Amino acid sequence: MIKNRNIQILFLTIYCTLGVVGVLAGLGLFAKSFQANFYVYYTNLSNYICLGFMFASLVHVMKKANKKEDGPINFAPKFKFMCLIMILVTFLVYNLFLARLNPIEDYFTSLNNLTLHVFLPLMFFADWIFFYEHKKTKWYYPLISLIMPLIYVAFIVIRGLIVNHATTEIVYPYFFLDIDTLGYGGFFLWLFGLIAAFVIIGYLFLLFDHLEEIKAKWKKEKVESR
Repeated sequence: MIKNRNIQILFLTIYCTLGVVGVLAGLGLFAKSFQANFYVYYTNLSNYICLGFMFASLVHVMKKANKKEDGPINFAPKFKFMCLIMILVTFLVYNLFLARLNPIEDYFTSLNNLTLHVFLPLMFFADWIFFYEHKKTKWYYPLISLIMPLIYVAFIVIRGLIVNHATTEIVYPYFFLDIDTLGYGGFFLWLFGLIAAFVIIGYLFLLFDHLEEIKAKWKKEKVESR
């Protein structure tokens, strides 16, 4: 765990700078073509939330640095964990299911794609691994981490029922949310499968977060049993 505030500030600054670039790219600034449907994409919304969190974390760390206090970051650990699962949904779902739907050259040449789907999610994960205070994750964190992704799914489904399919360019931005094509059976099969996968991932992170405690307890019990 890296407790040096200067290193933390540098990392967070790089993340926030790259995040702003990624957001502007996602809005179509560099392509000079505004993406009016930016708000329907989970990738964009998850990155907006994580970027806002990292800006707040940067301010928190800078205040600690001004007080000459080194140590791990402990800013809003519950929300940090929720954001971690949320952005990993972006990373894993895209790279496992969506990237193959586009030409491979698009994966490596799109600034928007690489920033929002790869660099920022991995940096957010690295921030939790290397800079955050561990042994704080509660048993229910993986469960409440589903709240934000499920709110997004509800938004897309409700929007899909309301919008005019004939005039709206994008109704369901992802194939696994496309009720018109999958039907409700296929939709819920995908939904429950993804929920189960990310609950498992959340509890693996919980296990990692308490790994030192588990090892210490195991060693103690092993000594006592002799």
